[in-house]
Amino acid sequence: MVRKKEFWNRLWEDLEIGYLDEDLLPLLIRLNMDKNVYTLSSCSGRIVFSDSTYPWSREETSIVFKKHEPITLKDFYDVVDKPVIRRLWLNVTGPIIHVSTCKPSYTSKILKLARIAGLKHSGILSINRSKGIILELMSGIKVTQLIKVDNKVFINDERVEEFIDIVNKTLLEGKKLVFKLTKLVEKELPVERDDFILNDLENRLADKRIKYI
Repeated sequence: MVRKKEFWNRLWEDLEIGYLDEDLLPLLIRLNMDKNVYTLSSCSGRIVFSDSTYPWSREETSIVFKKHEPITLKDFYDVVDKPVIRRLWLNVTGPIIHVSTCKPSYTSKILKLARIAGLKHSGILSINRSKGIILELMSGIKVTQLIKVDNKVFINDERVEEFIDIVNKTLLEGKKLVFKLTKLVEKELPVERDDFILNDLENRLADKRIKYI
């Protein structure tokens, strides 16, 4: 319970400073309403430009630009016009949601709902006595494109708007899955209400600290 309270409070702190994707909030709140579930770091999908040798490189990688919303033509050229040290890559990733539960029955329920929603790459990430069963809910939504090496840009100016449109539509497809999962979870949870979460949520609503639900 202590760990759940810590992550619950961190959720609101992340929302306040802009770290949390606002479109994830209804889903995260609903999951936390059950006393046998809590959520960890999650993302509803993002578009990232990275300066790295390969898109999967961990070392010697610089994040040049990151956005959890559709990008504009200006965003694209602002990044592309900057000097590149290694190679400039664009990566679009779908939602990744991390959930902890202490009961195997919840594991089955949440994974089933995630897969129905289209998050078909979901599974158990780890099992830990103190942290519970950690689930990772994710889809196969992904785009990786080499954009620039040295001064050579691999996307023609004539096709760049079409490219950006595809990138943005890919991101939004992932967000549709989050919305679908939210609706499914709302029908199934909470099974066992978490009074602390519900009371805290009521207080936040009364104080008008919640603006997005």
